[in-house]
Formats: sequence, structure tokens, C-alpha cells
Amino acid sequence: MSAALELVAQSDTHPTIARLLDRLYAAISFEEGAEPDWAALRDLFSKHARITRITPEGIDYLSPEAFLDMTHSLFEMGAYTSFYEFELQRRVDQFGNTAQVWSAYETRRNLHAHEALGRGLNSIQLICDGDSWRVLGLLWDETNANPELDVARTFAARTVVARTVVAKDEIGG
Repeated sequence: MSAALELVAQSDTHPTIARLLDRLYAAISFEEGAEPDWAALRDLFSKHARITRITPEGIDYLSPEAFLDMTHSLFEMGAYTSFYEFELQRRVDQFGNTAQVWSAYETRRNLHAHEALGRGLNSIQLICDGDSWRVLGLLWDETNANPELDVARTFAARTVVARTVVAKDEIGG
């Protein structure tokens, strides 16, 4: 008796996940004179979440509260007077109450800026804890920090993993 297990990357057909991701990008984006939506950001993350930021200076491993504290400090210092992060492309792989999202993004100084500040890729792990999805992990890297990274190539080459599971008695075990 053999069975096949195939893990296939699904298209973004889950509307609840799509709404969560839209809310995430909206919460971190803000116009001059405004600020990020701190309450929405707290609500989007699981209390068990980890946020990992890769920069040329090193890697930051943060809890949601530490991330919000860091972001709030940068905002208060005037490092960001407005900020927009736009999603360019998304891939969602869902299995039950878990989902892995690859989200290509572009950052701009404001909504109408002509030039991008940077581009990168968010790796977002989601968990459904009852009837709502929350961010369990957020990790990103940017092309301006590492010019060899190619966001477009990540989405062009789609890898699907397939494995056949064979019962022990079929292989003589």
C-alpha cells in the first residue's frame, strides 16, 4: 500500500489571509503628520511571535513589543516622518492552521514618492488560533542591503516539493 504526499504551493485564494496581510501593510504605512497604527500592529501579531530584521550591521531578533518599541523610538527621533511599504507580489502556502507567505515589497518615503527607498522580501509565518489568523513570524531582507538579491527571480522560479511515501513492507523493512 503506497500513498503519495504532495506539498503544492497554493495561490492566494484565502481571503482571510489576504485581509490580514493588507492590514499589516496598512498598519506600518503612514503619511506626514501621522504615525503607524500601533494598536493594529499589536493586534496582528501572536503574543508568541518573533520578528527578525536583517541589516548590513547585523541581525535583530525581536518580540512584537521590542519591535514596536524600536519602531516607536525611530519614529519619535524623526527617522521616519512618513513611510509606505507596498506589496508587489505574494505567494501563500497554507496547510491547515499554518501558512507561509512570501511577500515582495517596496518601500517609499510617502504614498506619492516616485522613487523607491528599497525593495525586499518578507517571510511571514501565520497561525490560525481559533477563528483568526495572526503573524507568528516575520523575517525580511532587503535588496539595498544586499544588491545581489533578486526579488523577481524568487517568484519566477517556483519550486514544488513532492515526495512519495512508501510503506516499510514495500521496501522489505
